[in-house]
Amino acid sequence: MIQQELPMDKHPGNHLVQTWIKIKQYVTSNVIFSVSLFAAIISSFFQLPRWEYIDFKVIVCLFELMIVVDAFDQFHFLQYIATKVCKSCKTERALTMALCLTSFLVSMLLTNDVTLLAIVPILIIISKKSSYDIVIPCVLVTIAANLGSSMTPFGNPQNLFLFSFYKMSTKTFLGFSLPLCILSLVLLVLLGFIVKSKKIQFEMEDVRIQNKKGMGFYSLLLILVILSVFNLIPYLAVFPIVILSTLITNKKLLKQANYQLIFTFVFIFVAVGNVSHIPQLNQYLSDLVHTPKATYIYSLLLSQFISNVPATIAIAPFSSHAKALYYGVNIGGLGTPVASLASIIAYSLYSSQYGENKAKFLIHFTVLNFSCLAVLGIAGFLMI
Repeated sequence: MIQQELPMDKHPGNHLVQTWIKIKQYVTSNVIFSVSLFAAIISSFFQLPRWEYIDFKVIVCLFELMIVVDAFDQFHFLQYIATKVCKSCKTERALTMALCLTSFLVSMLLTNDVTLLAIVPILIIISKKSSYDIVIPCVLVTIAANLGSSMTPFGNPQNLFLFSFYKMSTKTFLGFSLPLCILSLVLLVLLGFIVKSKKIQFEMEDVRIQNKKGMGFYSLLLILVILSVFNLIPYLAVFPIVILSTLITNKKLLKQANYQLIFTFVFIFVAVGNVSHIPQLNQYLSDLVHTPKATYIYSLLLSQFISNVPATIAIAPFSSHAKALYYGVNIGGLGTPVASLASIIAYSLYSSQYGENKAKFLIHFTVLNFSCLAVLGIAGFLMI
C-alpha cells in the first residue's frame, strides 16, 4: 500500500512546533507577565500554592472594568471629549493644560492606560496638522493620567488591589487620595507654563459617539461594577450580569480583554503567597517594611524597576501600613518609563509615529517625571 505524505503545514510535528512558538511568543511578549510566571513556578517548588492566595474580588472586578472600559473606547467616548476640548483651545499652552486636565479627570474613571490610548493619538493628529511639538505635551498628559488614576480605587489596578486587600472604607481611601489629588493638580498647572503660549491653528473632524444606546447601557454596567468595588452590592452578583450582557451585545469584548494582565495578577498572587509562607523569607521581608517610612521608600523604589502594580502586590502581605504603600506605589508610578505600564503605552504610541525623536522624548520624559517624583515624593514622605 502506498502511503501518502502529509503536506508539511499539516504534519503533526509541525503543528506542535507552531503551537509551541505561539505559546513562547505569548509568554515572552510582556516582561512583567514572563517574570511573574517564572516567579510563580519557582516559588511553587518551595511551597505548594493555595487557592486562598488569589484575591478573586480583584481579579473579577478588574476583568469587568476591562470589558466596560473597552466598550467605552469602541463608542469613541474619550475621543469625542478630547476633540471637543481641543477645538476650544487657541494656544499651545491652553491646549496642553486642557488635555492634561481631561486626562487627569477621565483616568479617575476609565483608567490611565485607556485614557492615554485615546488622547495621545489625538495629540499626534494635531501635531501633523500644525507646528505643535507634542513631546512635552505628551509627557505631561502621561503624568496627568498616572496621577489622576490614583484618585479612585478603580482608576488603576494597584488601587483596586489595595482597596480590597486592606478592606478600606471609601472614607479612608479618599482620605489618602484627596491630598495627593490637590497637590497633583497644582503641580500640573505649574508644569503647563513650560509650554509657550503660542497661537495654534488646526482643523479636526468631528468625532461622534458611536451607538448612544449602547453607551448608556454600558454606563449602567460601569455603575454596577463601581458599586461592587465599594462593596455596596456583591461582586459575584455583578459578574454574571456583565458576562451575559457582553455575550448578548458584543462578545468581541470578551476576546479582546487583556488576559495577560489578569494572569499576571494571578501569578504574582501565587508567587507572593508562596514566599509569605516560607518562614525565613516572611520574617526578613516583614522586618524590611515594618515601619510606614520603610514601606513608602521601598514601594516607591521597587516601582521604578518592576512597575507599581507588581510592587504593590509584592509588598502588601508584609506591611500593615496601607497609607504608606498607597502613596509609595502611586507616586512611584512617576520616574522611569517602566514605573507605570501606562507610560510604556504613551511612549509606544509616540515612537510609532516619531521614531526619530525617541531619544528626545525619553530625555524630556525622564527630566519631567523625576522632577515630579522629587516634589511629590517629598510631599508623600511628609504625609504618611
